[in-house]
Amino acid sequence: MYPEGDDDMPKSAIRSLSVKNKWQKTKWLMADPALRPLVPETKPFSREALGEMTRRYRMVYFKPTGGTGGGGIARIERTPAGRFRVKKDLKTSVEASIASLFHRLKRISRGKSYLLQKGIELQKAGGKPFDLRVMVQKSLQNRWVPTVMFVKVGKPGKVVTNYHQGGKLETVERALARAGHPPAGIRRYKRRLRTLGMRTARCFGRHSPRFRELGLDVALDRGGRLWILEVNTRPGYSALKSLPNKRLYRTVTRYGRNYGRR
Repeated sequence: MYPEGDDDMPKSAIRSLSVKNKWQKTKWLMADPALRPLVPETKPFSREALGEMTRRYRMVYFKPTGGTGGGGIARIERTPAGRFRVKKDLKTSVEASIASLFHRLKRISRGKSYLLQKGIELQKAGGKPFDLRVMVQKSLQNRWVPTVMFVKVGKPGKVVTNYHQGGKLETVERALARAGHPPAGIRRYKRRLRTLGMRTARCFGRHSPRFRELGLDVALDRGGRLWILEVNTRPGYSALKSLPNKRLYRTVTRYGRNYGRR
């Protein structure tokens, strides 16, 4: 049982290490034999990588190496005619060739480092795509604990599901039920998500003991497979206050006080 009072809070909390570089974190995941199959193919942006990824996959995401909150992300879709539809925020353009697509993406990146990632066809709840967030945090005993999980349901027309991009939060139970999953199936997914969070925590822990919290963004594709889209080392959770039941927010903030989160 987690202590409810503040008397047991550490007098000098050690803040959790934050790593903004998505490529570095992706390489850690891909180096782990148990996690590698769960990571969509990801490459640093270059003309060569763009050609490879768009030939291999119908949908590719273009995202900043150091971005947060879903900002700066574009989705590339190859059309049946062999053109490329680029959607960023609420704007869409169509590029006729890899050369024009490359130049379009260079304008979006504005000289910043970007990644290309295989696109995942997300399941939908009530007709809206969603992904999942799994939080793991350190306890007072310095052990990893899977504390909360919730679902981010995307705003229609948006490229990403993030709350700060117009998405809404739901409980895992509600969203998966609306996606057509029975109660037994929802319980199985929750077990798998907890296991995934703990495996990822152990992976990151091998690279530094200073991690105290991780937020996994996990996709559930239309075939029922889970994918780790990225791992946040400074996950935001103020949006949890938008849920009618504040239990998840109270849980995550209680653990966060161990390492100085307020």
